[in-house]
Amino acid sequence: MSEIRKQIFTLLSLAMLLITGCSSQPKTVVCIGDSLTACGGNDGRYSDWLGKYLPEHKIINKGINGDTLAGGKARFQRDVLDLNPNVVIIGLGANDFWRKKRTIEELQTDLTDMVKRAKEENVEVVIISCFVSRDYKQKENIEFDSSKFDFAEAIGHMQYQVSKKYSCCYVPNMQIDIKPNGTAPYWDDRNHPNKLGNELVAKRILPELKKAIKRAGGK
Repeated sequence: MSEIRKQIFTLLSLAMLLITGCSSQPKTVVCIGDSLTACGGNDGRYSDWLGKYLPEHKIINKGINGDTLAGGKARFQRDVLDLNPNVVIIGLGANDFWRKKRTIEELQTDLTDMVKRAKEENVEVVIISCFVSRDYKQKENIEFDSSKFDFAEAIGHMQYQVSKKYSCCYVPNMQIDIKPNGTAPYWDDRNHPNKLGNELVAKRILPELKKAIKRAGGK
């Protein structure tokens, strides 16, 4: 009888080790986005900083200059799902704001499509945005067509609503900590952070990414 107990104990111990091992496995995180994901230079993108803060996990950058929500949707299978990620960071919408060619409903359809496809594959989602309600209007030294401000706010609101509906992690106004805005030492130009600026962006994203990794069974 003692031998049977010993075997049961051994099997239970092995099972616990397997469970613990699975939960602590390194996770793969894919960052799909536009120039705000691609910018920063060698070793200076926000994804590079996230990799430094989370060295146990694999962070893949799939940022493309000029990309839009429609573009992200079109390449989502190839650049995200085919890489078998545990977490995807979606950072798109800035170029849709600049172009102002599509309705909020169309943009929401694209973002929702990506989120739903990720969730169907058990991939956790972090939606990051450079917009948030009226705060976007308060950025210094930026001259925009005033008619676009409401559109920026609408994009930010849409992103938040999608994140809430599908239980995504959410980071609004991801550049808010980079001050002063659009000038040295944190910016390559008026719209794109450099390596120093992207460190602040990464720190803004990090808590929500950690939350998503934990949801995916990581640490």
